[in-house]
Amino acid sequence: MGKKRPKIKPPGENRAAEFDMTPMIDVTFQLIVFFLVANDLSRKEIVDLKLPQAEHGAEDKASEEIRVVLNIKKPADPNQRLPTVFVRGKEFDVKQLSRELQTKADLKREAGPGSPSAVFALIRADKDAPWQHVQYVMQVCADPKIALYKLQFATTKNADGKAMAPGRK
Repeated sequence: MGKKRPKIKPPGENRAAEFDMTPMIDVTFQLIVFFLVANDLSRKEIVDLKLPQAEHGAEDKASEEIRVVLNIKKPADPNQRLPTVFVRGKEFDVKQLSRELQTKADLKREAGPGSPSAVFALIRADKDAPWQHVQYVMQVCADPKIALYKLQFATTKNADGKAMAPGRK
């Protein structure tokens, strides 16, 4: 028996175009990996806290401004004098927090060294954290060497989207 000859199609007949999907699949997997990594990095700034509810407030609009997120956890010991502060998922003590905030504040000074910083600080404090801990972090931000005066506070609203009635907790 002889070899079978492939059928040759006449010149006017449509031929099925072949397309190599390998590069398209590679790009798709690259995008999936990129979005997984980017999503993980954005979550490191936020620590799981039970935020207080606010009577009034405005929804946070993402801006192009530089912002440092300060997370204040509820202390394990009720007699703890200094706050437990997390920045980008890392715990900071008093001196480390001051150095970190000064580094961030120096990224964008309004008129040079010694002037206030244009960097925003978002303070996220646990509902059960003592007010003194929030006040302490605010004092660190106001230190003349740091001069972070643009502060924002994170709160939640009721599940129904309405403000909490005065006098309720």
